[in-house]
Amino acid sequence: MIWIAIFGSAVATYLVRSLPLAVSVRGRLPAAASRYLDALPVAIIAALVGPAVVAPAGALTEGAEPVATALVIATVAWRRSLLAGVFVGVGAVALLRLF
Repeated sequence: MIWIAIFGSAVATYLVRSLPLAVSVRGRLPAAASRYLDALPVAIIAALVGPAVVAPAGALTEGAEPVATALVIATVAWRRSLLAGVFVGVGAVALLRLF
């Protein structure tokens, strides 16, 4: 079963990375496809990180992570910058773990 997951992940990664190159050589993407591809990295990160932060063992997380998550969401909504969200999240977790 693990090999199926590894193979599926490899195929998905290859397609996501090669699709923009293949399409840019042949022509322009439709607007809907372009919006989809622009949102894909954010959706993948949210799908991977979200469950680990909110309920890693089936119970809600306590500590620095939920606070950092709220700060990251607020920063990205306010600044519209994922990089700013990363910096705020890393800084918040580092500072909140000190206390």
